[in-house]
Amino acid sequence: MKIYLIRHGETDWNSQGRYQGREDIPLNENGIKQAERCGNALKGECFKAIITSPLIRAKRTAEIIADCNSINQIIIEPNITERDFSKVSGMTPKEREVFYASGEEDDKEPFEDLSKRMLTSIYKYAEQYNDDNIIMISHGASINSVLSALSKGKTGTGKIILKNTCINMIHFENGQISLGEYNLTAEEYLSLKIVSQKSCEPL
Repeated sequence: MKIYLIRHGETDWNSQGRYQGREDIPLNENGIKQAERCGNALKGECFKAIITSPLIRAKRTAEIIADCNSINQIIIEPNITERDFSKVSGMTPKEREVFYASGEEDDKEPFEDLSKRMLTSIYKYAEQYNDDNIIMISHGASINSVLSALSKGKTGTGKIILKNTCINMIHFENGQISLGEYNLTAEEYLSLKIVSQKSCEPL
């Protein structure tokens, strides 16, 4: 089976470069369009369910993708919510620069805790939907922790910035998960899908 781990669409805080932790910021107009493009890129594939973070930006993304693909089952999973950034949540890049220069500790959710709850949730739903592909809608820092863990630090946290509504492929086989293609826009995913389909055509 495959798990399509997708970041939510853009919000105003994303466009302003603000850290967006547990604050419930809605999608902006561009974020809605991104979710629609993502949903349309996934058309023609079969998904049993969408599992989403409880935050409104993730839930709305899930609803749009579900509508595009006639997916009836949307499950709210608190353990795939965004990292708690605590003191630095909501800060602009300049404000974060000043904060860190002050020497004050930011007391955000420890990386190990973040990674553990994300991986635990992925395994939980991979085992539950063992024979079916599913979609999981989460957040930038949370998804990056998964990419970091599965790539042994080669990508993910501290290495890349995930695009809004990027598609990240997680494969589940013989009780193990592994990382496939990641940080794909809807257009990049479509291109990859077309190439894959052509490679399977008989000569």
